[in-house]
Amino acid sequence: MAGLITTMLKGRAGVSAVRVEAGDLVFRASGHDVRMGLAPLSAQFNALPDAKSRQGALDKLMQRVTEAAAGQSAPKPDAERKRFIAALIPVMKNRSYVEQFAAAARKRGDLNARLLHVPLEGDIIVAMGLDLPKITRFVAVGEGGSYGMSDKDVLRAALDNWVRRVDRMQLRDFGKLRAFHFGEGDYNASILLLENPWKDVPNLPRNVAIAVPSRSVLAFGDADDPEAVDALRELTKAPDNGFPVSKLLYKLGPKGFAVMP
Repeated sequence: MAGLITTMLKGRAGVSAVRVEAGDLVFRASGHDVRMGLAPLSAQFNALPDAKSRQGALDKLMQRVTEAAAGQSAPKPDAERKRFIAALIPVMKNRSYVEQFAAAARKRGDLNARLLHVPLEGDIIVAMGLDLPKITRFVAVGEGGSYGMSDKDVLRAALDNWVRRVDRMQLRDFGKLRAFHFGEGDYNASILLLENPWKDVPNLPRNVAIAVPSRSVLAFGDADDPEAVDALRELTKAPDNGFPVSKLLYKLGPKGFAVMP
């Protein structure tokens, strides 16, 4: 399927940076990246019963490729839109990732791609990720357009998905520290985005210090206990396994959390 679409794109003016990325055939046209899901297209073709129906589907694909290459916004099929929305989650990242995302895009020939994100506090940002079976792929500004979604729609859908997904959390005890845990633990830091994850924490200290060194860690302790604070600071120096969030400590307050001096 990738070879077929690449052949359709060959020689078209204004088309560049053709590549396969995260299971999609991606190309640049009219200043935007166009993505075409290879697996659903292949499944659609393979399910057709005869040569006539396959030719009809091929003609429609050719039309879709022509429109996309010309910069016309071809809406995604409803099934693809549903898959896109269902995979969205908010992922805590360090703000340095904004430039890393742009740099990686430039290497692919996409000079204008920007990470869809919102700043949170300190050096933490929240990026919109697609939680796919083997990878987390992050969403660019404007990418939701082909799914009929504004950037705000994408942000809202990601947070709504997360609120629904985190239906049960664990608290793990590490002496002076405790940590939130959910599911496989990959996105524990994003628990901080829930409305009030602290309400059911037993014996919550009067003043709470928080560490989010990586996307899998949301730890906290008594901000008035020097040993607990030291333990949190040591935690920020631990390996982040390539998914850093923040080296800073934060303090919980009535309006959320802020950087701890």
